[in-house]
Amino acid sequence: MKARWGLTILAFLLVLLGGYLVLSPYWALKGLQAAIERRDPAALEQYVDFPRVRASLKADLNAAMVKELEKAQDDPFMALGMIFAGGLVQALVDALLTPEGLASLGTGKDPEQASLEEVRQWRLKLQGLSRAYVHHKDDPQTGLVMERQGLRWRVVRIVYTP
Repeated sequence: MKARWGLTILAFLLVLLGGYLVLSPYWALKGLQAAIERRDPAALEQYVDFPRVRASLKADLNAAMVKELEKAQDDPFMALGMIFAGGLVQALVDALLTPEGLASLGTGKDPEQASLEEVRQWRLKLQGLSRAYVHHKDDPQTGLVMERQGLRWRVVRIVYTP
């Protein structure tokens, strides 16, 4: 009889754990959306790993600039433009890492023009037990990569096509 109760309790705990593993990224997404809509930097900090996102976004933007520069090797004005564009990378990163900037992802709008309510149009795709991809319903190519960090989920990368 005790073994039967033990198995029942174990099965119940496994179902709870499975439910948590499946539902926790959706709860994190709801929290992220609420933090953006409220423009709450403290709450946003809980859902976004800002140092990691900044580093990956800068690397992606710099790589895109190098790629463009390689395409236009014979154009001296392009090279000069890329030198000045290097200084703009930090400004672009700073603009994207705001509630308005995050809300504008996938909308095709500038951060100043996007409505914070756009985050309600985000969709989540699980990519395993520790990774998820969040994107605007109209643009699956631009989005946020979330990873499990302990028991919580945080944005660790922005997938953005400049």
